[in-house]
Amino acid sequence: MLEEIAQGLYLVRGANRGRFPWSHSVLAVGDRAILFDTGCGQDAVREVQSRFHVEVVINSHTHVDHFSGNHLFTGRELLVPRMFASILPDLEKLSIRFAGGGEPAREWLRLVRDFLGHHPVSPTGTFGEGEVFDLGGLCFQALHTPGHTLDHFCFWEEEKGILLSFDIDLTRFGPWYGHVECDLDQFRASIRRILSLNPRLVISSHRRPVRENVGEEIAAFEAVFERRDRLVLELLERGPATPEALAELSPIYGVRDSGFALARYFEARMIEKHLEGLEKRGLARRREDGSYQRT
Repeated sequence: MLEEIAQGLYLVRGANRGRFPWSHSVLAVGDRAILFDTGCGQDAVREVQSRFHVEVVINSHTHVDHFSGNHLFTGRELLVPRMFASILPDLEKLSIRFAGGGEPAREWLRLVRDFLGHHPVSPTGTFGEGEVFDLGGLCFQALHTPGHTLDHFCFWEEEKGILLSFDIDLTRFGPWYGHVECDLDQFRASIRRILSLNPRLVISSHRRPVRENVGEEIAAFEAVFERRDRLVLELLERGPATPEALAELSPIYGVRDSGFALARYFEARMIEKHLEGLEKRGLARRREDGSYQRT
């Protein structure tokens, strides 16, 4: 489950090939060992612990597929983005933040508590933009890259051109922005920021490391936003509709009648972000009843 990607840098392959509700973790080993994210699954965590003494755990952001194994490192330093550090141990508050309440929030809690078996723990510290983690031989700088969540961070190893991009994941499933706090303009700006770094190697949370055509892969990931804009506009040609009504058609993921309120909630929020953006551009208009129509 551990694969050395570069000297002292390991991909910790997550359960189910790193697909949600798991993710790949990254282990950096030098003067000390730092584990970035803990959502790789208990088997992968046990392998890491059998081979290395992890001194520091860093959460790239507060999504459950990135923090679900934090409790397996009790007694170690746990650093998280400072803006939501205070509510990380409070699953009820996180469920409202991420799922809005009601049945979607209850499903989120069942996923976290019952399926993933997460036990909340409090962070020991926080980090923010520009903070540096020097391991001697590897030196990662924290880059605040919001959009996916408000507290999403990437980490940049400038000398070696290595980017830990986490949920700017360059997968066909992404980009993902299914919360009220998500912001498409911020997300696109974050993608352009990492593109400007000209990384030679990108390690994300949900796919194999990218070594070839890196710039093209990043640009293609951003292009998905415009493609989804067009898709939502085409649906509005049928007449005014709310984000929830459009989510029933599942234009983004093509999964109708999944039976999961959480999945439908997420897709509705993603569609809502596109509708809000289209309204800003004068291509759609929000009506008093909350529905949108094409202008």
